[in-house]
This record gives sequence, C-alpha cells and structure tokens, in this order.
Amino acid sequence: MTVRSVQYDSIDSLSYLGYSEREATFLYMVALHSGYFLRRQFNCAVKRRLGSAAESFLAKAKRAGHVREIQCGAGRLLYQLHAKQLYQIVGQRNSQNRRAKSSLEIHRKLIMLDYVLSHLGKEEFLDSEAARQNFFAQFGVKADALASAKRFGELLPISVRRTDGDLTVRFPFIDEGQKSTAKFERFLSTHDKLLCSLPNFEVVYVAITPVHFQQVRHLFKRAFPGMPATNLKFPTQVAGQLPLPRPRAAVFTELIKENYPLLLNSGPVHSPVQGARRQYIQTPLFSSEVPSDAV
Repeated sequence: MTVRSVQYDSIDSLSYLGYSEREATFLYMVALHSGYFLRRQFNCAVKRRLGSAAESFLAKAKRAGHVREIQCGAGRLLYQLHAKQLYQIVGQRNSQNRRAKSSLEIHRKLIMLDYVLSHLGKEEFLDSEAARQNFFAQFGVKADALASAKRFGELLPISVRRTDGDLTVRFPFIDEGQKSTAKFERFLSTHDKLLCSLPNFEVVYVAITPVHFQQVRHLFKRAFPGMPATNLKFPTQVAGQLPLPRPRAAVFTELIKENYPLLLNSGPVHSPVQGARRQYIQTPLFSSEVPSDAV
C-alpha cells in the first residue's frame, strides 16, 4: 500500500501494537475515513485477493479488542474499528467514526473507504485539519469560505493531484443511495466560496447508481458556469514568462458497482456482499483532459 500523505508517526505507533506496516496503514485509513470496513477492502489495500493475510490481521485485531465483528446475512461479516486508543494514535481522539452508525451511514462510510483506497497513491490526501488549513492558506482562502464548507457537516476526503507542475484539488461527494440531488445542491452551496478560492478543482460525484448523473452535471454547470473562480487575482505576468494558467473546474461521475451489507439496528445485515466487482466511470464536464486515475 502506497500512501503519500500518511502520518508515519501514527503508523509507527500502530505498529508497536503488533501490526505490520501494511496492517497499520490500513487501520490508519479506516480510522480517518470510515470506522467500518469489509474483509475485501483489507485485501484490496494490501493487494491480496485471498489467503491468510486477512485472517491473521482480523484475528489479531479482534484479540486486541480493536475491532468488533458484526454478523451479516449469509455468513458475511462487517467490521467496526471502535477502540478509542487507535483513534487517539491517529490524532482523531473525538472522531465520530468510532461511534455506532445507522445502516445508511455505514453504507456511505464503506463507499467512502472504497473511494479512498482506489485513489491511494495516485493523489495526496489531506488527512488532518492542520494539513487542510496549511494547504488552503497558500491560496489565501478566507475563514468564511472554510466556515461555510464546514456547515455541510461531513468531513470529506479531500485530495490533491499534481501533474507536470499542475495542481488540482479534488472534492468527492458520496451518494450512498440518495433519492434526490438535494444533498448535492447543499454541498455545492456550502463549498462555493472554498472551491472558487482554488486555482483548479474537481468535484467527484461517487454513487452506486447513475440515476442522478445527468442532473448532477446540470447542477454543477449552473453553479459554476464556464470558468469559475474568475474573481481570483493573478500576479502580473513578467515579460518573458509563459502565460499564467487560467483556473479550471470539472465535475466527474464515478460509478461504483458493489453490493454492500445493510445493518438494521443491532440485528443481522441483509443484502449480503456478493461477488465484488467495481467499475469507475468518470466524465469531465469542462475539460477534455481525462485524469490519469480514470480506470
């Protein structure tokens, strides 16, 4: 597993608890982004399809009291990282990820973890509040823009892609099965100021069905027509220098074909996880450039 933005002090501390580096790195990502995980997600993270690696890891984590096993239908299992000690190690002492979640919220968390794992090593994730603040500070992002984004209420796994000196900030929106695009509209309205403070940004609409994709593109184009962020002040071009790049915005739709277990209160999980197969479809709106991470 390759993680550019990982906090290696946290990984080392988790390793002292008896985990290998790849196991500790996976625990770090789960603690930051989901709190819940599936066995196949561990196998994906450590690049193993089947075998004893997951069995050994899960036995160790359960024995240490770090992971709680949740029975699902048809003998399937879901795992919750609930040990407060691990969240303290990764700097998330008061993280809500260790709390019990509703079925829909667990579904969203599992999709988010799949998204992060699929983009790991291709993008640099801003894993902490300090990392985000330091990153946004270099663009002169104002406090009210950050405060507005926080009103959305969810901590999104923001990432940065650097290609040939070009920097693009990516904001995923996780649709775990929304009946409408109302929540996405709220995301756009609360993140408007932050997005328009950045030189290049992309919004990635991640969903398990393409039913809202067309409407999402329409909403994005209406919210950010043409070239957004045209109100940015650019340094005066010095004679002899190449023209300064103009800001670029794009929306992508990423389709995940996956069956996730559904937790109903404290009872068994229905709709068991079946053959895992994931397909990503990304469609740029304002740019003909297809990101290098498109699969």
